[in-house]
Amino acid sequence: MSQKKAKFNIVDFIVILILIAGIAFVGVKMFGGQEPAAAADPGSGVPYLVTFHADCVAEEVAATLRVGSKAENASRNMDLGTLVDFTTAESVTYSYNSEGVCVASEKPGHVSVTLVCRVTGTQQPTGLLVGQYLLNVGHKMGACCGSTEIDSVVWSIAPAAAE
Repeated sequence: MSQKKAKFNIVDFIVILILIAGIAFVGVKMFGGQEPAAAADPGSGVPYLVTFHADCVAEEVAATLRVGSKAENASRNMDLGTLVDFTTAESVTYSYNSEGVCVASEKPGHVSVTLVCRVTGTQQPTGLLVGQYLLNVGHKMGACCGSTEIDSVVWSIAPAAAE
């Protein structure tokens, strides 16, 4: 009697890889590590003052800001605490004149806005963990205060004084 050798081809190899990946996925889901406490409980941590800045905001949008408004980033469902202060100033833009020199000029109908929010978070080596998101200086995001959303940049993060 002759014996046939079993053939092992690429299709068999792919099926085995898919099975191993499926078993690994189920194992991680069932027995995987826990999320960090700060990510599991968005209200955990201590209060910080996070300052946001936007260079060019329409005056009518800035006029709707109110101290005490709930602050958030709606696209990430991130709670940014409460708006505790804001300031507006002349909006300045920079462009080149006909001689090629960069000059500052006012943008009519617009202001620059600085928002200060009281946020609860946990300090990390590279920023502030708010819920499951890490904020750091220079981070660009939309800050919603009440019904107003402003595209802004995180300017500073500092511990809040005790109340």
